[in-house]
Amino acid sequence: MKFRNRKLYKKAHFYTILYDLTRLFPLLVVPVLQNFLYKPTTTAAFITNFSISALCVIFLFAYIILEYRSTMYLEKEKSVYTKKGFFFKKRADIPYNCIQSVYVERAFTYRIFRARKVIINTPGSYTAKGDYNLFLSKKNDLALKAEIFGKQDVDLKYKGGFLRIILMAATWSNALTGLLIIAPVLYKTSDIVVDLFKNYFVNKLDISSYIIKIGVPPAVSGLATLLIICWGIAYVYQLSSNAFFSTKIRNNIIHISRGLLNRYEFVTTTDKLNAIQIKQSVLMLLLRLKSAYIQTIGSGAQKGDRSLLIPADREENINKILSKITTLPTEENYKVKPKKTEFMSYLWFPFYCILGTVAAMLILHYLGYFAEIVRFPLFAILGVFVYWLFFRIYSYTKSSITICDKAVQIDYFDRLNITRTYIPYDKIQYVQIRQSPFQVFYKTAHLRVYVYSNKRKFYKIKYLKYNKVLEAVDIIETKMKYKY
Repeated sequence: MKFRNRKLYKKAHFYTILYDLTRLFPLLVVPVLQNFLYKPTTTAAFITNFSISALCVIFLFAYIILEYRSTMYLEKEKSVYTKKGFFFKKRADIPYNCIQSVYVERAFTYRIFRARKVIINTPGSYTAKGDYNLFLSKKNDLALKAEIFGKQDVDLKYKGGFLRIILMAATWSNALTGLLIIAPVLYKTSDIVVDLFKNYFVNKLDISSYIIKIGVPPAVSGLATLLIICWGIAYVYQLSSNAFFSTKIRNNIIHISRGLLNRYEFVTTTDKLNAIQIKQSVLMLLLRLKSAYIQTIGSGAQKGDRSLLIPADREENINKILSKITTLPTEENYKVKPKKTEFMSYLWFPFYCILGTVAAMLILHYLGYFAEIVRFPLFAILGVFVYWLFFRIYSYTKSSITICDKAVQIDYFDRLNITRTYIPYDKIQYVQIRQSPFQVFYKTAHLRVYVYSNKRKFYKIKYLKYNKVLEAVDIIETKMKYKY
């Protein structure tokens, strides 16, 4: 692993120095604070104090520069050899075929200096930093990715589209649902908040005036304005993070890029995919749209990365694009669906929440405490539970686990999303059956399928007959052994 000729190595971008300065800036502040807090009374003490501060600053700058000069890599025929660290040396020889994915971050500040941060993920990656990361120029970044994935022509280029990204941002912004539920409740229940926010927001922002004009009490119009502004900021962030979304497919290479001010890239190969998931949120169900996601080592590890492959689109378009990267399973060998006896298992939690809310209303009404300040939030909560109940009923009709010829297909729900997940047999780590004491009595079980990931990752389906789950697990494990 030793290569003496430094001329063959490529160096990191000089932005590495600026980046390390920002990280170590607190240590640079310490000597300055020392001079302010400690005031020497003699010349010798002043010289000593100043010398110590100067040595600390010189040492930190020397450390940063030496670390930068020691960070380099060498592109070999079948691997990339990396060197990092002057005081604590790190050396690694990473085979190209072991690299699961490459994540490239081009933040706005990086782009000013024409730098980009490259993160290499292997099966050993377990943090967002990956196994190896460094700042590179555009030329070196493209050259390194070409060595890892090869140079190939683009077979398919899919653009997310502005309207689709707007829809996805609305779907991901959970604050929207929270705002529609919490804000009206606060309007009816809070009289204290008005003293804190009314004078500022109502008088200075037109939103608050508009809220009052449409018939909403002014008690917490300022707080509602604050919630709307906060949701707007989150929505703009989602839009900017996923603007100009595009997916490029080159034979077996998947290249995803997104972002407005801060640009991000994710590159992997089709044989490294551990799972493919198709989701439908409540809003997308109404519009008959779906979105597709991929799971591999490194996907979803970075902040804001949701492993999105295809934004909201028609099912036929999604299947057409997925057919470019994988062959979806068609032959169904064994299928398990929840029986009628498991129907109440899907409904008991929201059902009992509804009963509890109604019981609370009746008790408060009987005691004479069912005033407007209590009535409105309880009706709002009841509406949420009823909506949740109908969603669970729909989820019951869609839930199943199917043993196909090439993959396991799990149809279930995740929060308020209907999902379909394809997991190839050679990507399954293990299968787990879970039972609570009540499930032991009713002879039902939950099933979890764990896949390769840089964090504990599994896909689940609940409320199936225990004996049927055992049969499904036997078939899955048989196919896993067959694949290996």
